[in-house]
Amino acid sequence: MALTSAALFEQADHALQTGRYQELIPLYEQLEFQVTAIDIDVVPLNNIFEPLLTSYLIAHDLQSARSLVQRIPDELKTQAQQLHVLIQVYEMLRQWERQSGDLKDVYRLLHQSRWNSALAPLIAVLQDSIQDRELDLLAKAYTSLPLHLAASRVSLEEDTVAEQLMATRGWRYDASTGLLYPKAPDATGNRAIGLQEFGKLADVVAHLEVRQESS
Repeated sequence: MALTSAALFEQADHALQTGRYQELIPLYEQLEFQVTAIDIDVVPLNNIFEPLLTSYLIAHDLQSARSLVQRIPDELKTQAQQLHVLIQVYEMLRQWERQSGDLKDVYRLLHQSRWNSALAPLIAVLQDSIQDRELDLLAKAYTSLPLHLAASRVSLEEDTVAEQLMATRGWRYDASTGLLYPKAPDATGNRAIGLQEFGKLADVVAHLEVRQESS
C-alpha cells in the first residue's frame, strides 16, 4: 500500500534528523510524484524540490538534477529563494564538469546564502561532499602538490589545510618544500567515486594541470 504524503514527509524528516541521507532521494521522488500528480495543494512544491535537488547534488547525480530543474515551474525558480540558489549551484557544478567553472564560486555561494533550519543540515552535507570529491580527484591526479593549490581547490585556509588533510585523509606534508603528498582514496570507504567520474579522470587531470599553471 502506497504511503501518504504525510507519512513520506515524516520518514524524510526522520532520515534527515538521523543522518541517513541516502534514503532521502527515493522518499522525495515519491513525494514529488504524489504532490504534483495527486495532492498538488498539500504542501508548497519548493519544500520537495529543494531537498530533492540538494540530495541529487550530494550524490553528484547531475543528470537527475537536470531533469528535476526542467520540471520545476519557471515562476517557482525565481520566487523560492533557496531553490533559486540551488539551481545556481547546479549550473556551476555543470560548468565545472565541463572544465569551464570554478568550485570557489560554488563554495562562496553556499557559504553566503541563507538557509532555513530544515535545509541547512543538507547544505552542510553538500559542501562536504563537494570538498570530498575534489580531494579524491586531487589525490588521483597528483603524487604531490603545493599547499596553496590544495587549499584553494577545497576552500580551506592555507595555514590549517595541511593539518586538516593529515588528520582526516592521511596525507603527508613536507614543511621544507611546502608540498602535500596525497593518500589515494579508499575504494571501500563510505563514498566511492562513481564510474562517470572514473571515466572523466584523464580530463580532470588535464583540467587541474591547466589551473595550476594559471594560478
